[in-house]
Amino acid sequence: MVEDLLTQPLLVVAGSEAGSLWMSTELHGRARTTKKLRVVEGGTHMDFYDVPKYVDQAIAEAVPFYTEHLAPKPADQY
Repeated sequence: MVEDLLTQPLLVVAGSEAGSLWMSTELHGRARTTKKLRVVEGGTHMDFYDVPKYVDQAIAEAVPFYTEHLAPKPADQY
């Protein structure tokens, strides 16, 4: 199902110690769109809510990825 419905660029950031890591890697593997998987060493799922060390790493991945893949194109590039 995700193979057919997910068409937008996908960034998956997960902690190496997250119990949900397997879901993140499965989603990344099944998606047929522009995608990137970043596993942050030592992080758990909950660390990405409020532990600056992990939040900062997720933001450092998200900003350039989504700037590149979701930023509007200048009118002369259409």
